[in-house]
Amino acid sequence: MKGQRKAPPSPERLAHAARLFADGASQREVQRTTGIACETLRKHFPGQGWTYRDGGNFRALTRDNPIQLKGTP
Repeated sequence: MKGQRKAPPSPERLAHAARLFADGASQREVQRTTGIACETLRKHFPGQGWTYRDGGNFRALTRDNPIQLKGTP
């Protein structure tokens, strides 16, 4: 329902997010993997994830050689 608050993430999900950040994952990747909202990740892990420069460098590296995921042509 609109305006209804979700339950806070479990300690296991937060620990999983912390491991992903420690491995160098971006905030968007942690959000997709754990299902934790970006606002919640920012609250629990301030300053974690990629900087704009990191994202730009990744995009520059993958612009001409897109990453191929399994099952995609």
